Amino acid sequence: QVRSRITVVCAECKRLKLKCDRRTPCGSCDKRGTVVRCVYSPAAAEKVDLHSLNNRLIQVEQSL
Repeated sequence: QVRSRITVVCAECKRLKLKCDRRTPCGSCDKRGTVVRCVYSPAAAEKVDLHSLNNRLIQVEQSL
C-alpha cells in the first residue's frame, strides 16, 4: 500500500524549492531575510491530518 504524503513547507521554501525546517520563521527564510513571506497554509496541515486519519481508519476496519 502506497501512502501519499503532503509536505508542509512555507510558501517561500516551496516557491524556491528549498528545505524548510517548519519553524516560524523557518531557518531558510531567516537567512535570506524573507521572514515576511514565511507563511504556512493551514489547509495543508489539515489535509495531512485528515488523510492520515482516514488511512488509519481504513486499516483498523480491515483488521476487524
